Amino acid sequence: MILFYFLVWIMPLSEHHIWGSSVGDLTVFKYVGAACAVYALIHLAANGLVPAYFRTWQARLFVVFYLIATVSYFTMGLKGTLELSPFLSYSSFLLLLLITVTVVDSVNRLRWVMLVAIGSVAFASLYLIREWQQYHNVYADFRPGWVVGDSNYFTISALLTVPAAFYLMLGAKRFWERCFCACSLVVTLLAVTFGASRGGFLGLATAFLFLVWHSRERLRNLVLAGALVLPLSFILPVSPVNRLLHPSHGDIEAEDSRTVTWRAGLQMMETHPITGIGLGNFKPFVREYEPADTPVDHIAHNAYIEIGAEMGLPALFIFLGILSFSFLTLGRVRSRATLARLPSIWQTALGLQAGLLGSAVAIFFVSGQYQKLFWLTVFLSVCMPGIVQQSHTLKSNARFQS
Repeated sequence: MILFYFLVWIMPLSEHHIWGSSVGDLTVFKYVGAACAVYALIHLAANGLVPAYFRTWQARLFVVFYLIATVSYFTMGLKGTLELSPFLSYSSFLLLLLITVTVVDSVNRLRWVMLVAIGSVAFASLYLIREWQQYHNVYADFRPGWVVGDSNYFTISALLTVPAAFYLMLGAKRFWERCFCACSLVVTLLAVTFGASRGGFLGLATAFLFLVWHSRERLRNLVLAGALVLPLSFILPVSPVNRLLHPSHGDIEAEDSRTVTWRAGLQMMETHPITGIGLGNFKPFVREYEPADTPVDHIAHNAYIEIGAEMGLPALFIFLGILSFSFLTLGRVRSRATLARLPSIWQTALGLQAGLLGSAVAIFFVSGQYQKLFWLTVFLSVCMPGIVQQSHTLKSNARFQS
């Protein structure tokens, strides 16, 4: 299981000089994933029970989504290096689904996965903070993000762990866990502020509002969340709040370029509504769908538009279904955990639900559909119905025997 925890630990470090480097045709990260697959097979053989891999609709829909991506890439996709292709990314996510459902099969393992994910984003945050410290006085309006790929992508990863860290900070039974989550939360929010992602901040606000609304101490948690997020956002010259309220010339240009690419993406969907233009083809073909006087050679900066443009409207609806069913499953798990008096599962489900909702908002402003922690969250929602059922059964048997 240590291998899987390590895989989760390095997920935010997409451009790390070790984990993101290539050895032969694959990155070190993919070799770690392959080792986890071997461990999952050993764990499966030792248990003798085959998990219900496709018991949830989000798991079934992901397989359909993967099949569409495969057909799109090999029939219409821009041919290039396979190891750098979006098809290989989706293949890795399919393997991650199988590994996650196989090995995350108990409350204790779920708890450790969450703690490792929270810690991994906090560790990645240290790279952003150090980078900002070194270069914010060198470059005007500097935004860090080299090791994690991009400050916008990093913020999506942060969104998926910050709500869980916030709630575990308040409700974890072990003192060291509360301290660990509190320190991780502060470091991560500091890095998110330095990253200054406007779309990410909107997602963070959405996640915190959802979290506060479903908490018992709403006013206290609202004040605490505001105290954690807002002060630095107003003090620092480069922060998501200041970029929203006082956009620079570069920010306005970025908004204009996004508008151009979004319109081009919508034009792609209108022209190719069923099949799209092919997986990975958005950036190479975007100029063909833009006005001649405003050529912008960018990715979509919107996951929904990019998926719909590249793979067609059916794929977009399936992706929305994956998000919706993951969110609904976590809500049902939360309700069952409340009735069964399983507070740790309730807290985890609420944190994941808030993080998923926040990331769904954030990826409207960035092409974040390839973020590893995003798919890990979806796949944990596949595991959790079985975990809550198992925990409830064990608790009932213990009560009966006593």
